[in-house]
Amino acid sequence: MNPTKLALINLAEEILQTKSFANVSFQALAKGVGIKKGSVYYHFESKEELGEAIIDRAIALLKQNLKNIEHQPNAKQLHVYTNWFAKHIGAAQKLCPGASFAASWDAVPEKTQIKVQQLYRLHQESLSKIIQRGRETKEFALTDKTPEELSTLVFALLQGGLLASRVSQDTEEFDTCKSLALSLVKLG
Repeated sequence: MNPTKLALINLAEEILQTKSFANVSFQALAKGVGIKKGSVYYHFESKEELGEAIIDRAIALLKQNLKNIEHQPNAKQLHVYTNWFAKHIGAAQKLCPGASFAASWDAVPEKTQIKVQQLYRLHQESLSKIIQRGRETKEFALTDKTPEELSTLVFALLQGGLLASRVSQDTEEFDTCKSLALSLVKLG
């Protein structure tokens, strides 16, 4: 990818995760990257296209991370997945890109909403598969909850932990939610 385009995506994502997508402006991006505002349009025709690029990258990163751990034991995959939120997003610092868009959902363009929904489904489906395989190998408890229901709970706990730790400025909030999520899957 073109280094300037990558720098624009990086800066826009940083603003999205620490402030909001409403705070992303081509003027601020141009200044932050050290180019003219008109040059931003060379890389992205619209703010919507930039938002889609952020989510496309998040999807690609998640897929790559999942591929990197696919041959690990299921319990290890679950730990890596839950730790991924703290490592790649930053507990007490940032929100997940998808959650950042969700905060102002009605103002998000439809095409970007579709991309965010794709990211959400990827999280849900991947986590459900890890849970199902872990149950089959007896690494995780069998409960009255389906893998899909558990993946929803785990994902909500992780996202909620990021939000709570952001507000409290204490990573302990995220760690507590992560521990509870792991316990729900492993012990029931």
